Amino acid sequence: EFFKNKKITVVGLGLLGKRLGDILFLLECGAEVTVTDLKQKEALQSSVDKIEKFIKSKNIRNKVIYTFGELKFEDFENKDFILKGQGVPLDSVYIEHARAKGIPIEMDESLFMKLATGVTVVGITGTRGKTTTTMLIYEILKRAGESVYLGGNIKGTAALPLLKKLKKGDIVVFELSSWQLQGFGDAKISPQISVF
Repeated sequence: EFFKNKKITVVGLGLLGKRLGDILFLLECGAEVTVTDLKQKEALQSSVDKIEKFIKSKNIRNKVIYTFGELKFEDFENKDFILKGQGVPLDSVYIEHARAKGIPIEMDESLFMKLATGVTVVGITGTRGKTTTTMLIYEILKRAGESVYLGGNIKGTAALPLLKKLKKGDIVVFELSSWQLQGFGDAKISPQISVF
């Protein structure tokens, strides 16, 4: 319900599936999504095709607007929030423009943390070994019989769709890059358990 009828700009589509998963989730929840990326449409065509196929399969009526090859200030105006990819600098003139218009800037993992109540988040960060440590903690918890989910900076995993699956008492293990931690810093929140 939080996302229904919200106007959201997603900055950075990419090809690895993370942002794509968030976009599909937002559309399924009834959001109107603007997708913008500096790459040309041809370079992102496989992701665009997946969005269009999803829209048809779910009979989604809300709009998707694409801006490729450039960023436009108008895509950062009159929105409920901006969902910023981790590669987009916080001091981007477009992000600053949105802030000047009073539009909140969110990142998927920190937005997830704000909305996921009753779950424990384990965040793993560092210079080397983040993925190995994340996978190890996830497997230990899973084999111990915990209801555990994997996310963060793991290829093909998106944070926001986890909101549909979670129940009170579940555990989410996130690999978090320094870029992703910016969203936590901005929101002044932290995973309940942090591993460095």
